[in-house]
Amino acid sequence: MFRIQQFAKLANVTVRTLHHYDRLGLLTPTLRSARGYRLYRMEDLAQLERILVLRYLGVPLKEIAGLLATGEGDSRQAFEANHGLADTLARQAKVLRERRDGIDRVLNAIATAQRQLETAAEPDWSLYKSILREIHMQENENWSAKYFSPEAKKAIEERKHLWSPEMQEKVTADWKQMYADVESAIGRGVDPKSEEGQALAARWVKLVEGFTGGNAEVVAGLRRLYADQANWPATVDPQVKSNAPRPELTAFISAARGSC
Repeated sequence: MFRIQQFAKLANVTVRTLHHYDRLGLLTPTLRSARGYRLYRMEDLAQLERILVLRYLGVPLKEIAGLLATGEGDSRQAFEANHGLADTLARQAKVLRERRDGIDRVLNAIATAQRQLETAAEPDWSLYKSILREIHMQENENWSAKYFSPEAKKAIEERKHLWSPEMQEKVTADWKQMYADVESAIGRGVDPKSEEGQALAARWVKLVEGFTGGNAEVVAGLRRLYADQANWPATVDPQVKSNAPRPELTAFISAARGSC
């Protein structure tokens, strides 16, 4: 048996993490000592390792309990747990393959530049531009991830199949018109609490829901993302920046929604 400090050291996690998993019911100590200290067994270490693997794969803690279910005496529960884990592994494999493909594109661009240097007297700077472009693409794909929770990332990934170039074009046009209409209202001194302000807020919310699917975690991630525009990296795609709402627009909509 291990006391919690010993077990934490053995598993290379913090005591706080073990307390948190205990509160969530993910990893409850096998026993308690006479003084109430948590006591763990080696079998608990195996369970903890499963939890840590699933966390690394981006699975939200609230879903892990279901994925770890053994389904003892319940073959349907076992089937559902296995199916959920298979979906999680497939999703993470897809993400890693996309990341690997991006890195391969950067490496190929570097290799092309290296071969050119071996045979030419002067470097072809256009090749270096292609390297920079590929690097920027990778940065643009990864920089915004910190604003979204694992739950939000999962929801976004699940909705990717609904998106298409045609839909993106329509959504971009809809948001451009939305921004123009809110700017017009601000310029005309429209009260956010007025009927017009309420109608603009309703349109705004509907457009947001088109991307988020009404998922509160995705909405929260978007708010964090756009609230932190001052700290966006310089390499962010100009198109992404141009699609971001200006603070005065979001302030107007917030005031309109707050009066609902």
